[in-house]
Amino acid sequence: MGGEFNILVVEDDDKTFGTLSEAFDKNKYKLWRATTGREALNLAKEIHFVVVISELHIADMSGIELIKRIKKLDFRVNIIVLTVYSFADSAIKALKAGAYAYILKPLNLEELRLILKRSLESALLLIQAGKKKYYQDMSVLDGLTNVYNHRHFYEVLEWQVTHIRRLPQAFSLFIIDIDNFKGYNDTHGHVEGDKVLYSIAQLLVAATRDNDIVFRYGGEEFAIIMPQTPSQQAQHVGERLVEEARKRSPVTISVGLATFLEDAQAKDELVVSADKALYRAKRTGKDKICVYDKKLDI
Repeated sequence: MGGEFNILVVEDDDKTFGTLSEAFDKNKYKLWRATTGREALNLAKEIHFVVVISELHIADMSGIELIKRIKKLDFRVNIIVLTVYSFADSAIKALKAGAYAYILKPLNLEELRLILKRSLESALLLIQAGKKKYYQDMSVLDGLTNVYNHRHFYEVLEWQVTHIRRLPQAFSLFIIDIDNFKGYNDTHGHVEGDKVLYSIAQLLVAATRDNDIVFRYGGEEFAIIMPQTPSQQAQHVGERLVEEARKRSPVTISVGLATFLEDAQAKDELVVSADKALYRAKRTGKDKICVYDKKLDI
């Protein structure tokens, strides 16, 4: 393996971390440590981990939430949770949330090594399978931001419209623009601009549900298709996206929202409606969400 595989341990107890460290061959694996869920997520956005080992109970978020958010960043990561016998029921919930396995404390190093070996083998199989899909994925992914590209946006939108005509159920569309991005690029340079594009894309992925689909629509614009989501519910999500960008990014975003069939009867009309709402958000101060209103057509 040549030491090229990263393993993340989410553990705030030095003694437990020391015990876990003994299970690893340092020539084969590089061991990383996080003491909070937020720190773990930040690392997972920057580094590819084949395995994550985490306490089920961490200070700043539930272990279940951490599992879901890490799996959303990369479904190939195998997660092993640590817990005590009295919380075994929670460990079962962790498996249902996507964890690969759980280990009860006090830790047994032989058990840990065995589960680790199996989880690594499973993760590597997924990586190998992923390589076969590489060129197929390249055709639908945006290389810079690692979200879906503009062409795939229209393919998914077409499917949603066709599907909804067979099984009527609202779905919503966000068109999102980074505010004053040209000015940021001119001031900080294109390298920093690219970092902002990537971070905003990952923020949008992390702040939406697993079945919501994020796209780079073009330049500094993104789109999100939210299946089975009426306008009012989508508006709450959009408000949260604006707030998250304001808190976690050096730039703000403006969001336009339109809902099918409420605001449009065809896919191109839906995009135009969301664009009109976005234009209104930009024109009236930026750093906000605007919902499409037929008065915008006047």
